Amino acid sequence: MKKQSIGLVIAALLLTACGGGSDDNTPADPNPKNNKGNNVPSAPGKDENTPADPGKKSDNGSSQLIPPPVNQGNSDNASGKYQGKGFIVPLGQQPNGLTDAKSVVSDDLAVLNLDGKKLPLQLPNISSGNITSVRGATIGDTSYKQFIVSGTRYANSKFGYLNDGSKDYIFSQGVPTATMPTTGVVKYSGAAAVGQAAVADSALANFSADFGAKTLTGSISQNASSAVDFKPVNISAGIEGNTFSSKADAAVKTTGGFYGDNAHELGGIFQDSAQAISGSFGAVRSN
Repeated sequence: MKKQSIGLVIAALLLTACGGGSDDNTPADPNPKNNKGNNVPSAPGKDENTPADPGKKSDNGSSQLIPPPVNQGNSDNASGKYQGKGFIVPLGQQPNGLTDAKSVVSDDLAVLNLDGKKLPLQLPNISSGNITSVRGATIGDTSYKQFIVSGTRYANSKFGYLNDGSKDYIFSQGVPTATMPTTGVVKYSGAAAVGQAAVADSALANFSADFGAKTLTGSISQNASSAVDFKPVNISAGIEGNTFSSKADAAVKTTGGFYGDNAHELGGIFQDSAQAISGSFGAVRSN
């Protein structure tokens, strides 16, 4: 009898040990493995805090938010609120199209930072509304043989044509427009700084931007008393975001951008190889 009781106890213990291996409350492996023994990645979940697309149009389609611009190609990797494009060419020569265009980035609108060289743009005790043209100008330790720079009419941008004796600096810079119009036609009027065969002078500039069609057209023409003799330079470009540029096969090469709130100003650089003339321009919206 005792032997039978002992046998029953042992059998009960064995059944209890076997039943413990199928506990439904055992936690799942937090890192499941596939048949090859590698961890199986979990599917990514939707992040409800993901910011909205910064380039998305508003409901009425009237404007487009442009992401902040980044430095593209300035050799000293400077950063700043004023950005644009520029040419550096030997005195009296012409750039080789837009491939020679360099990025302009500056913390000061009155300073040109082009290819690592900083050039002051404000003459002491001299101020003009549209454009200043001076031969033989000195600002601090910097001397210019030719100084043609835009004036106070342009609150968000600055453009010009400088010569320090051996090189010509042709530039346009400003505060890139953050929210661009996406409809409507806007007229712009302004000025230009042009150079040809080691001679430079100011000129007239007029543009029309069709923000619905994303096109920019305009012309640069000489002043009555200009030292540079040229026929009107006709400009045509496509608008992309807050910048514009001509097609690769365009007769006149140009690149630039829109500056200030609601594309209040525009500016850029150009080259007309047929007339061997190049320069920069700026304009303010007139409607």
